[in-house]
Amino acid sequence: MEDRDFPEELEPIGPIPPELYSEYEERPFKSCTRCGESLADFEEGYRISKVQRAGEVLFEYALCGPCFLNIYEESSDETKIALYHYQREHLREDIINGEQCALCGCHKDGIENAEFALVGACLGNDLLDINLVCGPCVEKMNELVSKKTRDVWDRFVQDNFPGVPADFEPVPSDTPLFV
Repeated sequence: MEDRDFPEELEPIGPIPPELYSEYEERPFKSCTRCGESLADFEEGYRISKVQRAGEVLFEYALCGPCFLNIYEESSDETKIALYHYQREHLREDIINGEQCALCGCHKDGIENAEFALVGACLGNDLLDINLVCGPCVEKMNELVSKKTRDVWDRFVQDNFPGVPADFEPVPSDTPLFV
């Protein structure tokens, strides 16, 4: 790990694991999917999201702190409040290993042939947090997303992933994972 001083709540839990590497580049993510800047240049860190089904990566991206926060800020207040309350009610603080759904607690072994999302908060080569969210929990959160927020997501997909259906829905999050 790099030699950095971290606030206690952001102490690295280890290096970024291979399951958060870019499947398409076959290595760790190097640049932000939205702005193209080097992820190593952002002191506030970055977020990696991957959606998988039956061992196949369907969708992946890495967003630097500023791009993640811009997308978050463009989202509707309605969505932010709804997701905040949902996650506050369901987030299991005792699950931080990416092996169980962070919301319902189902184990990864039971859902590997189903759809799930893996989300990591990273800084440099360090992993700060990792969460798995099973498909049913993703669906429940997606039901809370407003039209305005869906439009923000659709623009992100259209701008960065030509050929991906606009109605593809990743794991939304109301809480930035950055400092």
